[in-house]
Amino acid sequence: MMYVEWGFKLADIMRTNERLKHPGMVSKEWVRTARQQEEMAKEAEDRGNLQTAAEFYYRAALYYSPAAGCIYENNERKLDIYKHLLDCYRKFIQFSGVSVERVEIPFENGKTIPGIFQPVPGKTNVPCVICIPGMDTVKEHFPSPYNNPFTKRGMASLTIDGPGQGESLIREIWVTLENFNHAGKAALDYLSTRSEINPEKIGLYGWSRGSPWGLGVAAHDNRIKAFVGAMGARFDATDGFEENRPSGKVNYMYMSDLKDEEEFDLMAKEITLEGIIERIRCPVLLATGEFDELVPFASTEKTFDRLKCPKELWVYENENHVMGGRLPDFYPMMADWLQDKIEGKYAPDLAKRIFFEAR
Repeated sequence: MMYVEWGFKLADIMRTNERLKHPGMVSKEWVRTARQQEEMAKEAEDRGNLQTAAEFYYRAALYYSPAAGCIYENNERKLDIYKHLLDCYRKFIQFSGVSVERVEIPFENGKTIPGIFQPVPGKTNVPCVICIPGMDTVKEHFPSPYNNPFTKRGMASLTIDGPGQGESLIREIWVTLENFNHAGKAALDYLSTRSEINPEKIGLYGWSRGSPWGLGVAAHDNRIKAFVGAMGARFDATDGFEENRPSGKVNYMYMSDLKDEEEFDLMAKEITLEGIIERIRCPVLLATGEFDELVPFASTEKTFDRLKCPKELWVYENENHVMGGRLPDFYPMMADWLQDKIEGKYAPDLAKRIFFEAR
């Protein structure tokens, strides 16, 4: 259901999943689905049906992402899949007429971090929400240009592939203990150059691993006026790599460009919000599934309890890590929350827990 909220079509998800007989088939079969969409897009383009072409190119770009995401090295196959993903997304922008653009954000060592910027058409000096994906997701996923909860409310959005993510990963911009904080600063600096944006009204949304990364950004830069972290806000990383699916550790080693497991384990012990969480001054909302299988509720609750800022905790009954059954409710409510808090609409002593019963 998470993929559906991001623009994947349910019928395509079902067809792809029906073909999967082994985990090793994931990349192959998502490439098959993506190429079918890409071929239909090219046929529509040749006929001059450019809106249809745009929709098919957009789906193709989305479908190439899980095909690339389960390959944990920058080998020839992964780079080829990613080339198709990026080419299809550029074609979508070219033909859709939707207000969306690819941007390059100056970063370290002469490199740039890629982002997707969605302005509010015809508006200037508007708030903006920076979005940080998780470990297994990419900037093309959210928010969908066809259904952006932020632009609907008069807020622009900028989603980045930070260090160790998506397109930055194939550029060999590896994640370190500190450089996601630097990426957040770079995104804020970039937004200050955009005339469409009010640099005094910047919010931040991170999901999954993007939640603790986002908390780090908010702790290090007071230009963030409000933060939402969804799908678990793990306080420490070490237990997660040992308890969760093995691919999580393999993936993070790839994202960090660390080949030695002992070296990685030593580094992972330092991935913590200890000494960081208390610095945050902007209002924070944490949202989690009651039975998050990747980030235990106790870890998210520890993060929440240690916050010294205005704060809320939303718990969705019976939901797992991706909160898929409640995302149709969560996204508009989360956007409302960010809008209000960016505008200063909250009590300084805000400390609220809300339990959303299952439907």
